[in-house]
Amino acid sequence: MPVDHTLAAFEQFKASIGDAAKIRAKGRLVVALGWDGCGKSSLLNRCATHLKSVLRQDDGQCLVFSFTDACRDSDSVEERQKAVCQCLIDELDDRDMLTSKHRKKLDGYAPKLKYRYLGNHVLGDTAVVILLPRIELEQEVESYAHWTHRNLVFLAESRQVEAVRAHWPKIKSASTEQGTVPIQLEVGKLEPDDGWAFVQARNGHRTDGVVYPFVSKETIRAVIAAKEFSIGELHNLLFRLFEEILAERTNSGPIGSGLTDEVTYNTITDFYFRRGTT
Repeated sequence: MPVDHTLAAFEQFKASIGDAAKIRAKGRLVVALGWDGCGKSSLLNRCATHLKSVLRQDDGQCLVFSFTDACRDSDSVEERQKAVCQCLIDELDDRDMLTSKHRKKLDGYAPKLKYRYLGNHVLGDTAVVILLPRIELEQEVESYAHWTHRNLVFLAESRQVEAVRAHWPKIKSASTEQGTVPIQLEVGKLEPDDGWAFVQARNGHRTDGVVYPFVSKETIRAVIAAKEFSIGELHNLLFRLFEEILAERTNSGPIGSGLTDEVTYNTITDFYFRRGTT
């Protein structure tokens, strides 16, 4: 669905990523920027699927690993980076891609050298796409730019849009040292018509037989125009509102809060401020 600029960002990614030979030779760093719930993770998963298709066209192998839950938010940058690197090593070990010699070598290396060693001596014709945990510090993005190596593609996301933008020259310089160029993708806020497209798409995918409250295009446009929403925030708001309306319908009709089965602008704003929904 072409909302939140994800379609444009995905097309930008496809145009920038290059062919399989280039990716295998140099690797790549891809960074998606945007607010919480705007579609960064969905965009990167789509990019990973595209990469898998591209990298299999030359009869090579491609493995996609999601390490988005590999660490805790409270972990230091060093702990996070070590955790991700160890997750990759464990995955490769589980696939019998590491010998005892490999493991011995890797034990004595820092993450930067581990990635280089894996690219040069372990992966062979297998490319690895890694979905990283969400990154809060722009310096961590720069680290992965330094660590990009042959057969290694890092997919990162961050909500620190301005900080990463400001730091981008250093990130780009670090990637250039590895012979490649990082890709920056931005996922924006919803436009009024995007919100309506999202509602229509959600309605079209429902198969539970429930009659949901009616909401008009004009109402959704007014809500989006009044406050900046990400797609995740809009989904959360409408889901909770509809949940309340359906619960009141079950309990002998729309009473108590004054909600009805027609969702108006006032219905939504009243619910928003009453529940503190974001």
